[in-house]
Amino acid sequence: MAVLASAALLAVCFVGVLIKVLFFSESGVRSADQRAEGQGAAGRQTVSEDGAQNHEEQSSASIILEDSAPLQIKLGDAFTEPGYTAADEDGTDLTSSVQVDLSGLNRAGEQQVVYTVQGNNGVTAEAVRQVEVLPNTEYETPGLPICMYHYVYDPAEPPESPDSNFISTTALAEEMQYLHDSGYYFPTWQEVRDYVDGKLLLPEKSIVLTFDDGPNYMYLGTPVLEQYQTPATSFVIASYWDSKEMLYGYASDYLTFQSHSYKMHQGGGNSGHGGIYTAMSREEVISDLQTSFEICGNSDAFAYPFGDYTEEGCAALEEAGLLCAVTTENSKCYPGDNPYLLPRVRMIGSQTLAEFIAAIDGA
Repeated sequence: MAVLASAALLAVCFVGVLIKVLFFSESGVRSADQRAEGQGAAGRQTVSEDGAQNHEEQSSASIILEDSAPLQIKLGDAFTEPGYTAADEDGTDLTSSVQVDLSGLNRAGEQQVVYTVQGNNGVTAEAVRQVEVLPNTEYETPGLPICMYHYVYDPAEPPESPDSNFISTTALAEEMQYLHDSGYYFPTWQEVRDYVDGKLLLPEKSIVLTFDDGPNYMYLGTPVLEQYQTPATSFVIASYWDSKEMLYGYASDYLTFQSHSYKMHQGGGNSGHGGIYTAMSREEVISDLQTSFEICGNSDAFAYPFGDYTEEGCAALEEAGLLCAVTTENSKCYPGDNPYLLPRVRMIGSQTLAEFIAAIDGA
């Protein structure tokens, strides 16, 4: 009996200790959370998933914006700063150290100007000004060159009768290296559309590279694009390919396939260069485009066969959901241009590097 009594007493003690441990552990966690909430962001302590403690400390600095009401400017117009001041909690003036980020003003819509400064405690303070950027097609811009190439060949095995549409891999590599080393930006077709619609500022050194008819000839050009990390579009005559899988045997991260039509790259029209496109109905054009989209895998941009187009044909492209269409007219494109009649800068296979630079820099 004495043994049983002792065992019962030990069990009761054990349960009591266990309850006490659990109770105080739980209450301790609660009180720690409560203390953190009471201290606010400046002294808040959090625990990450790996158990490490993180401190979210407030900056000792503060930024005060003058005239904090939302502003409105046109895209491309200079931003007039309403003014701001910054100081540390000890009264040190930090206004001259404030960094102002205006990059958000490069696109139309509800944007922000962001102000930052580092306090004496090493933590950065931030303030934000709301700005509405309005679309604008009238600002000064050097223009966007959309380059039009055609065929690429190996100079060790030149074609029998090369014309101005043929460029050697050596010359192409020289041009791509120039673009890469000069820090050119390669906008997407959505960005091209936003640019001509007056909704986006592109970097001054921006360029679009396109190759017509391929991409079977691009098995020589694609390695050059990859070497210099210069993205390009291949406008594909989709009827040359039995399927998307067959076409994508030439795929690359630096070569995007877009439509040069399915079967519209042939004669039969009575205007321009005589391409059949100008003689087709809207329904016929849209049907052809949809087939080409399925094979190309993209439907952002279109190159008119032979450069021929009509007003009705432009409407068909918009109905088909295309963002842009390019012609063979030799010029840069600018804000305000018709997105379905974008000119291109013609690339001549025999051009020197200096002539290439002059072509993409010219008006």
